[in-house]
Amino acid sequence: MKSVLVLCYCDPSGNPRPNRLIQCLKGTYKIRVGGTATAGGNMIDFAVPEFGAKTLPGKISHAIFFLIGYYKPMIWTAAFRKFRQILIAERFDLVIVHDLMLLPLALSVSKKARILFDAREYYPSQAEDQVKWRVFFRNFNKHLCEKYLNRCDKIITVSEGIAREYKTQHAITSEVLVSLPYYCDVQPASVKPDKIMMMHHGSAGSSRKIELMIEMMDYTDKRFELDLMLVPDNESYFNKLSNMVKGRENVRIIPPVRYEEIIPFINRYDIGLFLVPHSTLNLRYVLPNKLFEFIQARLAVAIGPSIEMKKIVEKYDCGIVAKDFNPKSLAEKLNSLNAEEIMRFKKQSGLAARELNAEANCERLKCIVHDLIGE
Repeated sequence: MKSVLVLCYCDPSGNPRPNRLIQCLKGTYKIRVGGTATAGGNMIDFAVPEFGAKTLPGKISHAIFFLIGYYKPMIWTAAFRKFRQILIAERFDLVIVHDLMLLPLALSVSKKARILFDAREYYPSQAEDQVKWRVFFRNFNKHLCEKYLNRCDKIITVSEGIAREYKTQHAITSEVLVSLPYYCDVQPASVKPDKIMMMHHGSAGSSRKIELMIEMMDYTDKRFELDLMLVPDNESYFNKLSNMVKGRENVRIIPPVRYEEIIPFINRYDIGLFLVPHSTLNLRYVLPNKLFEFIQARLAVAIGPSIEMKKIVEKYDCGIVAKDFNPKSLAEKLNSLNAEEIMRFKKQSGLAARELNAEANCERLKCIVHDLIGE
């Protein structure tokens, strides 16, 4: 049985995309995983060390290196050199890399192994709305892309827009493999005409402008209520959202559930909501897990004119798309819906769920890996 190393800077037991990849290939290949373990995580064979310096002098020297474009000390810290020695003693036929920072490591330990890079976003624009990131990390990510991407045997990414950006900026061809959840055999919940429940879930990062969805609720009629199931990403921003919610009766912030529980949990809702403007290139071409989780949960979908998401919603006729990212615009669209129309969209999501699932993705992934290393 051929050996595959999966490298990710996360705990794949709680991260959907690497988790589904591992589960897909397990049984056909011998899978070894390098990642960061958390409480309850049990999928890690090799513990990936933390990036960056821990001491103040180390952080200052790294900041200087970033500014002058001397990147070797950041890539090859003492911890990573030690980790490299552990991996290089092993033999792999394929190394699958989920994070750009891990690509130099993967290439250095690959020997004759093939390299599959999962470019989950366009890294040179990763957090371009943040001044600190633009000053310290933009050129670093550009350097990694320019030096290492063309050494990969195969690159996959999450949307056509991001694939096009890699092609335009780096002459790199990538294959789109969208992030699809497992098929869930559920029925759409009935719609109460006088109480229409909406859901948005995910990371509470300031780039996503979640406050716009809260503001939108000032313009919806009394039928609509919104639950935000958020994972805090920035304490001050999360506190800002919490304070906004306190002043409104039709919005709540509720505790998150484990990712494998998301679809059964949100099945009780009527509409999945995503109103996130194009504050970064990656948000311009975003095609997130949550869209397909809305669909698997048999929800109607309500979004702003996000380019890649709009294609899906319109193709499967499973929801509404606002004309712009103004909260009032989407509220007007919502207000125009009746219970029967919402139910029709939910049934359309049920039809789409038969195609947009991880089981279908797995067959494509197995073909990609087979083309690289066989079985």
